[in-house]
Amino acid sequence: MRSAHLAAAVAVILVATPGIAHAATIAQPFKADSGDTCRHGVTEGTLAWQTGVISPLPLLKVGVTGTVADRPLPIDPTNCRDDGYDSTVTFVAYAGETEVDRQSRTANNSTLGFQFSLGSTADKTAIDSVVVQVCRDPIVTLPPSYCGKPVTYLAPPIAGPAAD
Repeated sequence: MRSAHLAAAVAVILVATPGIAHAATIAQPFKADSGDTCRHGVTEGTLAWQTGVISPLPLLKVGVTGTVADRPLPIDPTNCRDDGYDSTVTFVAYAGETEVDRQSRTANNSTLGFQFSLGSTADKTAIDSVVVQVCRDPIVTLPPSYCGKPVTYLAPPIAGPAAD
């Protein structure tokens, strides 16, 4: 929580510095899992909400950095067995109820690191939430697939420069 406040303060300072045009980011941790008893699929990392150069509004891009893991891992303290499924994390950026962008990453009995951006400054669509969900899909057999609960992360509030 303390790091979130510090990141928000840095973002406001960068945006409010007179004579200097800066784009700022506000970091927000994320976490989701597959919802099964062994937690075969897990993801965690950071959403970096990116503000504009001229104004802190709107939030047009969200940088995503993190990992997705699918158990069993080579060195794993859990007793998860190989169940023939892989784990896919999906990130969906929304402007209201409209999907703006989507990215997915998949791991199988391993951990995969990722870094990408959701949204675009070119189309000027403001992102106000990102939904993160981990699903598991069979590798060899036919579905059924299953998913953990989707976790919604709202855009952080952005305070502008204080009025005198």
